[in-house]
Amino acid sequence: MCLDARHVVPQDGWQFWTEAEAQARFPCHWEELEPGVWRFWNDPVSGIGPSAYLIQTPAGNMGFEACPVFSEAALRHIAALGGMQMLSSSHPHAYGALVQLQDRFDPELCLPAADFVWSAALQVSWPYDDFLEPLPGLELHRTAGHFDGHAVLFDRSRKILFCGDALKFELDPNDFRRAVTISAHKAFVRGVPLTTNELRRYRDVFAALDFTQTWTPFEPAANCGRREVLALIDGMLANRPHAAPVPLDSLRR
Repeated sequence: MCLDARHVVPQDGWQFWTEAEAQARFPCHWEELEPGVWRFWNDPVSGIGPSAYLIQTPAGNMGFEACPVFSEAALRHIAALGGMQMLSSSHPHAYGALVQLQDRFDPELCLPAADFVWSAALQVSWPYDDFLEPLPGLELHRTAGHFDGHAVLFDRSRKILFCGDALKFELDPNDFRRAVTISAHKAFVRGVPLTTNELRRYRDVFAALDFTQTWTPFEPAANCGRREVLALIDGMLANRPHAAPVPLDSLRR
């Protein structure tokens, strides 16, 4: 990660903690946002502070993304929910403490082969190219773009798209489930847009998925679906790619 041109080295340099020290510094919290869909996060955060999601299905549980560190209480809660049979992530920015989940629950770890260069600390047991359905109704689709192996998870029955960093939202300060703007980017902090071909691939993937909610590792937006996402992409393809936030309401006209 230090070699990725998109990342800014902290002014005070990198700091490292043991697992126990990190658990003490960054408490873990959890909440059931939708029936059978749990979010785990750290507050205060470590680094960029992505959330982790646990999706329960009749065929087993799947974890997607990881927060920076899971507390022992959070791991016990996951065990009480039935553990974790499958595990994946959209891209390395959201790998977080995947290793904790792998060590504790020994799930199948499904990652795209295109991002293997980033996964040396993990044991990938189910590599895939562009598509994988690790549990019935849960689909992994590689979008590329933000990373070569960037992927999204689509929950068919709930119509939720876990979009990783393919998209970014600004939220209503009074409602963290309501997005007010949407954007897409190659590098969010540096404001670098995707290329035209990358946007075309995003569109091909998203157009085939019937989603009504779009959740990033930071913003579980319940009010944005395929219609708004395709309108954002089509607007950029008709003009030029950009990384600016676009008001959601403007995409519904």
